[in-house]
Amino acid sequence: MGNYNLPPEQHRVQRLVDQWNADGGLWQKLAPRRRLRRAARKNLTEAQLRELDLREFARTKPPVECIGEWIER
Repeated sequence: MGNYNLPPEQHRVQRLVDQWNADGGLWQKLAPRRRLRRAARKNLTEAQLRELDLREFARTKPPVECIGEWIER
């Protein structure tokens, strides 16, 4: 995590922000593949291409770290 200078109540939020940023970086990394897919598969609709994009993103995305947090209500 490395955000020890944050108050404890902000650690969870910072973890979510870090995950958001990592997802954005992965999405940008996959951009050339999306462009190639659109050029090669002109017969697919925009919705079908978007579905392929999201599936590829889900396939390459690492699993979410969800161990070690306890939330009481």
